[in-house]
Amino acid sequence: MKTLLRILVIFGALLGGGLSWASDNSWVRYNYWPLFFYQSSADKRAWELEIIGPFYYCYFSPKEEGSSFRPLISTVRRKKGREVFFLSPLGHYFSGKTFSRFRLVPLFAHDTIHDQGSGESHHSYALIFWGETKRGKYGGFFPFYGTLKDWGFRDEVTFFLWPLYIHSQYDGNDSYTFLWPFFNRTKGPSVQRFKIWPLYGHRVKKGESDRTFFLWPFFWHEKYCLSGGKSGEKDMFLPFWIREKSPFLERYVFLWPFFQYSKSEDIEWVSIDFPWPFFRYIEGTYDKERRLWPLIGFTESESITKARCHWHFFLWPLYFYERCEIPNKKPEEALKIENRRFLLFTKFERVKDKQGHLKYQYSRVWPLGVQIKRDNGFELFYFPALLPFEDEGMNRNYGAFLRLYEYVQDPEGFTRSKALWGFYRHDKAPQEEVIDLAFLFTYHRKKEAKEFTFLKGLIGIGNKKNDYRLKLFYLKIF
Repeated sequence: MKTLLRILVIFGALLGGGLSWASDNSWVRYNYWPLFFYQSSADKRAWELEIIGPFYYCYFSPKEEGSSFRPLISTVRRKKGREVFFLSPLGHYFSGKTFSRFRLVPLFAHDTIHDQGSGESHHSYALIFWGETKRGKYGGFFPFYGTLKDWGFRDEVTFFLWPLYIHSQYDGNDSYTFLWPFFNRTKGPSVQRFKIWPLYGHRVKKGESDRTFFLWPFFWHEKYCLSGGKSGEKDMFLPFWIREKSPFLERYVFLWPFFQYSKSEDIEWVSIDFPWPFFRYIEGTYDKERRLWPLIGFTESESITKARCHWHFFLWPLYFYERCEIPNKKPEEALKIENRRFLLFTKFERVKDKQGHLKYQYSRVWPLGVQIKRDNGFELFYFPALLPFEDEGMNRNYGAFLRLYEYVQDPEGFTRSKALWGFYRHDKAPQEEVIDLAFLFTYHRKKEAKEFTFLKGLIGIGNKKNDYRLKLFYLKIF
């Protein structure tokens, strides 16, 4: 890449396309749109390069660097690690200090944990997979034969001609499945299970539950254990009725899921669906909800972390509103988050601190435009915004093709405007400003200096400290 940059800078200098007074501590800039565009800051700490309009782009700054060969692949490197987005949204690679991940849905997956030399990994190529965990190495060729370790909630899973035979181990229990999901037998210190699905099944989890079904999913009976030596009981005849009763909860359901009544005296909570989803009433110590769907509805809740959220809708899915107050041990770091959505894809989000100062703002009026603001001075605006949701890989690989205009301001005050994929550019720093109309016209302003150039110097006129300069046919006249 450095060699390519040197070639392009030399080529631009030979063509005379660089800015005048570049030797006066100015930024370097060469614009031969749509073939290539290059510019670097005056201190050489940041630069960007475009080749053939939006098809190839790369950049470097002290905090981040990246490149895009659109629409195929984009890479970005930050302090937290390196990411690669390809064939978005199917392909993604991340490599950080503690783990790496590689995905190409649905063909390939690779995960490696390299924190403190653990050496755990998992690889899969379509139907072939292998890996290593603390329990040892594993691998297989699905569905013929294979072994998985630390997979899901199982210590080890072995299969042969899946779903013909599966054997899994967890917490000292052995589970044998034949012709999944029809036959299962599980034995061990904490679980006993026998199943001939869908006719009959019985499972006992020591200290947790005892469940039996007949003619699944119609008839169920379950007893379960609660804290303090208490227990509860549940009976079901789906979809006609469900009854559940314990010292903490009383619940009745008729024609599931339409008519439900639940009550908990422990937390003073009542829930009624009559019928779901059209009418809902919830009243409790930590939860409140009223719903007359699709006309209007609201929900209030408080989490175990004391975060309080309020959510309501009007003429679903026309309008949604959400407000959350997130406390913090440090009061100055407490946050208030507001979200508004119109027809799902149009979204307005604000994040404020406890004093009400804006920390982050996101606005998307789909498909017209997007605006992002941060409290450090960063701002981004572009239109149109044809992608209905935010995805970094899709934005990097496809976003540049879909935007007719974009504006960016960095925290240090540098601003950039670009339209028609670079045909029009306007870059502005506190002490310098440049406007380009492709290679046809350039306006360059610095402190006590201005210059107008047509066709990269065919005609040019400038003024520096009342000292006029003239260029004709790429030759300096005075």
